Amino acid sequence: MRLPRWSQRSRPTTPTGPATISYPELPTPAAAAAFALCEDWLIYETWFAEERARDLDGLGAASPSFVVPWIISPTHASTGVAEETKGRGPSRGDMQEVVDWLVLAGALRPLTESQRAELVRAGEARRLARDPEGRFRSLEPEHAAVFEAFRREMDRDSWEVVPHVMVKVYPELRTTKTKTAWADLPDPERP
Repeated sequence: MRLPRWSQRSRPTTPTGPATISYPELPTPAAAAAFALCEDWLIYETWFAEERARDLDGLGAASPSFVVPWIISPTHASTGVAEETKGRGPSRGDMQEVVDWLVLAGALRPLTESQRAELVRAGEARRLARDPEGRFRSLEPEHAAVFEAFRREMDRDSWEVVPHVMVKVYPELRTTKTKTAWADLPDPERP
C-alpha cells in the first residue's frame, strides 16, 4: 500500500538519536531512518575502537609501523546493518553520511593512504597467523578470494576516532556495565 503524499511529508526528515550535536536534515524520512540505523551500528563499532587499536599494535613484527590510534571501520559496521536488515536496509553510502557528519563534528578523522595500506597488510598478517594452514579452508577458492577482498576493504576503510570529542558527542560511551577505555577518559563536563 502506498502512503498518501501528505503522510510522507509529516514524517521527520531529521534523524533522532543519542548524539549531543545537531543531526543533519535529510531529503526523506527513509534517509533519516537509514541514518539512525547506521548511527546505531557505528556507535557499537566505536565501543571497541581502543581494543582494535591495541590488537593491531600488539601484532609484533606484523604491527603497522605507526602507533595505531583508536579506529573504527564503517564497512565493518555496515555488515551489522546488512545482517540486521537481511540485506534490505541502508547502503554503505548511508553509513558514509554518518561518517561525514562525525568528521564535521571532529569526532572522526581520515587516516592517510599509507596508514590504510599498513592496516590492510597487518590485517592480512593477522588472518594468516590465525589460519597458517591456508585461508578459509572450508570455502571454495573463489569464495575465499572474495571474502579476503572484503576483509581488506574493511581494514582499508578505517577512520581515527578522536576520543575526547567522540565522548562529548556520545556521553553514553562512558557508561557501560563492562570496563572499557571509554570509562577511563576524563569527564568532558569537568575542566
